This record gives sequence, structure tokens and C-alpha cells, in this order.
Amino acid sequence: MKFACIKYQICMCFKLKSILLVSLVIACSESLSAQDIPGQYREKFSESFPIRKQQHLELKEYIDLLVEEGKVQALSKFTPDYSGIEQYEESVIPFREQLAESFGYPPPLATKGSEPRTVFVGKDSVCSIYRIWIGVAEGVEAYGLYMVPHKIAGKAPLLICEHGGGGNPEAICDLDTRINYHSFGHEAAKRGYIVWAPGLVMRCGYGNDPEIEGAERNLLDRRLRLLGTSIIGMELQMIIEGTKTLIRHHPEIDSDRIGMTGLSWGGFYTLHVAALFPEIKVAVPSGNFREHELVLNRVDDPKNRVDRNLFDLFGNAQVAGMVCPRPLMIQMGAEDTLFDLEGVRREAKKAAAYYEKLGVGDLFEYSEHAGGHVFENESIFHFFKKHL
Repeated sequence: MKFACIKYQICMCFKLKSILLVSLVIACSESLSAQDIPGQYREKFSESFPIRKQQHLELKEYIDLLVEEGKVQALSKFTPDYSGIEQYEESVIPFREQLAESFGYPPPLATKGSEPRTVFVGKDSVCSIYRIWIGVAEGVEAYGLYMVPHKIAGKAPLLICEHGGGGNPEAICDLDTRINYHSFGHEAAKRGYIVWAPGLVMRCGYGNDPEIEGAERNLLDRRLRLLGTSIIGMELQMIIEGTKTLIRHHPEIDSDRIGMTGLSWGGFYTLHVAALFPEIKVAVPSGNFREHELVLNRVDDPKNRVDRNLFDLFGNAQVAGMVCPRPLMIQMGAEDTLFDLEGVRREAKKAAAYYEKLGVGDLFEYSEHAGGHVFENESIFHFFKKHL
């Protein structure tokens, strides 16, 4: 016991000496580094701050200049030929290619649509309902609901109906209730339209979908961007190639009468798919139309993520110009709090200008209903009845 105590004291004494020695070395080092060497010039760090400040301000002025130039170029980059309808449509082609490239569409390993895989879901007094899967890229299938009215005889027009964020085809087709769609797919089938409702790659919040580990939408998008495409590029492929394939395999579809509508994210896709896919004859994006200048100004807002290619992207009015001269109606709710309505109205006027300059101003409409972020069915169906 006595030996153990002596051993413990020796160890503690050695540790104490080591600590004191290290402390002495540090103190001496600090003393030596802090002391003035005869003849050495010294100054406070604060004295060189004006130089660092000037560096920051110079870079800010440089960026300000380039940002303003970028905004001007972005707002004026779409310059179609108004000398005639054929000339206009021809002049839009290179802009359409730039639009596709900005989203990475078509994505790597894209394929021509495979033969549809179809499963009968059920029927009611209005239509028969099917689930359809179509291969559109290596190992990737597009999915959607397909509703065929009982009353059609021969060919019938097709409406592509796109759901919004956090939604699914089952919602827009009213297989389960989601009030903001107002049973749109089923109402379309009542009116004699064949309905194709493609699914987007997203979990359904109001369906209480659990997390999908390692495959969340934002993670998928980040990884796709590293590969030269994006989640938007993939979903454009799903919608466009899926629709092309559906038309090829379903003779009941009148391929000269294809329309598209969608709410929220579905409104975004309606506008952009119509711009990229001229086979769509009439388009009605609802609840998604944003002022381009407001988007460009995000570069100055630290709360918003900014893409490197922000100034290469097209604004909503410019994309609408790529739909022109086909009929286009923009629908918004006057109580929609997700958008700056004054900005939306300004952007809609810019979209209308493309139609007016080409002499087809009657083919563009901006419709504002009294509700919020919802479909207003009657004005949409009226527009399709008029033009499709």
C-alpha cells in the first residue's frame, strides 16, 4: 500500500513538471513573438482594414455591373420573328432548344417510350380508369392515371392534367378528395375528354407518405444536376415521352386535339411542356406564373438559392412566347398568396404582347378568378371548348 502511494506521488510530480515545462515554453514563445525586434516595422491589423474594405467594394461594384448587364440580357434574350406565323414558329425553334438545355432535357440515357404497361383500376358511371407505366429512360418509368369516358364514339380529345406540389394523379382525378382541384379529371371525363394525369416524383403530404430514405426529391435533384440534368429535366421527359407513347398506342386519342392544364407545379409544367412539345394545341397553366424580373432580383436576396445559370433561364412570359401562336390562357386566383399578383399581371401583359405583335391577340387570355390557389374549372373548360 505504501509503495503504491509513493508511485502515485512520483507520477503526479512528473505530470506537474511536464505541465509547468509546456506552459513555460508557450509563455516564452508568446513573449518572443510579441516582443519588438530592434528596427522591425510594426502596425496594428486595424490599420490595413481600409485595404480589405476597398477589395470588397471593388468586387461588389464589379458584380453589380455584371448583374445589371445579366438582367438586361435575360429580359431581352427572346427575340422571335414577327413577319408571319410560319416565320415566327421557325424562329422559336432555337429558343426552344435553349429552354430544353437549361433543364437538362432530354436527360442522359433517355429512351423512346416503351409499350405501356396497363392495369385496370375500376369504373364508375362516367369513365373507366387505368394505371399506366411507360419506360422513358434506362430503368425509369413514367406513371399516370388514364380515364376513358364511356360515352365517346371513335376518337376523342386528350387532356393532360398535371397535379401540383406534394400531390399525385389520384388527387387531380378525384380518386380521393383534394378540394383545390375541384374533381377536375373526373369533370373533364364527364365532358367527353380522355384524361391523362402523369405523376411527378414527389411524396404526397396530404396522403401522409413516409420519408423515402436516400431518395428524397431535393437529393435526387442535386445528384441529377451533377449529371447534367435535373428533376425538372427528368419529369419533362416523363410527361412528354409518356404522352407521345400513349398517343401511339391508343387509337381512341385524337392526336390533333391535345390540351394540357395543371395547378401550381402542374401549372409550371403545363407552360413549359407546351413550349417544348408543339403537339399540345391548347394550354391552360393555373396557379403558377411569376414575374421574371422578380426572379432575377433573387440574386440580391441571401434567403434565396441562386442557380449559376440564373441569367440563362427564360421567364414565364418568354416561355409563353414559345407557346404562341397556339391558344394559351393563364389562370390565377385573386386571393392566391403564393404569388405577387401585381407582378403576375405585369408578366401576363408581356406574354400577351407576343400574341398581339403577331396579330393573334385573341388566342391569349389572362383569367383571374375570385379564389385562392385553386382551379376554377368553368373558365378552363370554356377555353378548351372554344379552342380545342
